[in-house]
Amino acid sequence: MFPIRRLPEWGIEPIPPKDRSLRGIEYFVLWSSLGVGLLVFSAGSLLTAARFIDAIPAIIVGSIAGSLLLALAGKIGSDHAVPSLISTRPSFGIHGASIPAILNVMQLIGWTVFEIMIMSKATEILTGDRIPYYLCTILFGAFVILLGIVGPLTVVRQWLEKFAIWVVYAASFLIIINLLMSGHLSKLLSASGGAGMSFFSALDIVIALPVSWMPLVADYNRFAKDSKGAFRGTFMGFAITNILFYFGGVLVGNSDVVAIILAIQSIFFGFLLFMFILHETTNAFADVYSSSVSTQSIFHKIKQRHLITGFTALSTVLAMMIPISQYETFILLIGSVFVPLFGVVLSDYYIVKRRQYTQDMMYGKNVLKIGFPAIVAWSFGVLLYYLLSSLSPIYILQWSQIGATIPSFIGSSLLYLGIVQRIKWIGVLEGLRYWR
Repeated sequence: MFPIRRLPEWGIEPIPPKDRSLRGIEYFVLWSSLGVGLLVFSAGSLLTAARFIDAIPAIIVGSIAGSLLLALAGKIGSDHAVPSLISTRPSFGIHGASIPAILNVMQLIGWTVFEIMIMSKATEILTGDRIPYYLCTILFGAFVILLGIVGPLTVVRQWLEKFAIWVVYAASFLIIINLLMSGHLSKLLSASGGAGMSFFSALDIVIALPVSWMPLVADYNRFAKDSKGAFRGTFMGFAITNILFYFGGVLVGNSDVVAIILAIQSIFFGFLLFMFILHETTNAFADVYSSSVSTQSIFHKIKQRHLITGFTALSTVLAMMIPISQYETFILLIGSVFVPLFGVVLSDYYIVKRRQYTQDMMYGKNVLKIGFPAIVAWSFGVLLYYLLSSLSPIYILQWSQIGATIPSFIGSSLLYLGIVQRIKWIGVLEGLRYWR
């Protein structure tokens, strides 16, 4: 399926015009694919703690809002052909951007561990334990390394467009139809439901998944032939599948990953589960590829292939050792870091700089060293998210049930804009004083 030849490594430099060839429809395929997965079912099932009338609006609003933020972050990459962590340099500085780069690598290793873990567990169940769990992790790890080495263009065009995406579309449709026909929806509608999770708390869970892709999105959207087409394809592709799979998770109604695997296995004798296992490798590929790009933004000389191999091997070993647990906490931790981070980045690009980033701001000799306003605003947003979410042991505003995503995003954005505006006014006043 993949051509055997010397494949290019694009690293962190701007993508040459000849390689910017992915169209809007291909971004729809890519991001609708990355919005699909067994782990998304698991995240959706967490919303059963909320009333059905709260969960469904939260799924729709959170998916649309999160996918819009995802597409806006990706547009920085497609506008300037640069990866995600390089797009943070104009606001955070070349050294300041190392902090989110390190945190991004950590979250991506975590996601890769979860992906390999769930693929291996599903295969073990599907084969009736005839293929041991540890052997499954090794096989999937090797395939993920192969996908990472051949790179995004080949994965999208040879793996997704020609095979994986059509299989997973069909499997997704059949699973949702089966869940609807099995009476799950009527039970949810007739049940009074619990009120342990508010609309805004459910929104935190939903929006966290598209937000978790924001530090990766430009790594792939930098290959865009047309920036507007990439924006539309990213937004529509991820929003549609995120809504579909969160809704499916609510219908399944069990947050235990193994129980979800067993539920899917019971449909069409496990055939659909096999399709999902094959597809899940795409998500793991995206994680390890972007972890290598993020690392190269700090350590430029390390070969991408070596990083991909190393990160996948580490994730494979961890998948053999770590049990599937604390998934909700992991999702909220991701949100606490990257929601306020991109509150700063998007404010800087679209409001402060008005989409006028230059190569010199990201790679030149005059690139900012440390962006203190960005770091201060980001830190404030992280703290605010922590205090307003269930991560906090004191959960200071639990009574108000306002969630953490919206306040932390707006808070970090407004504080950054306020600091930058104050600095500008100080500069103007100093200039007036000089001319006197």
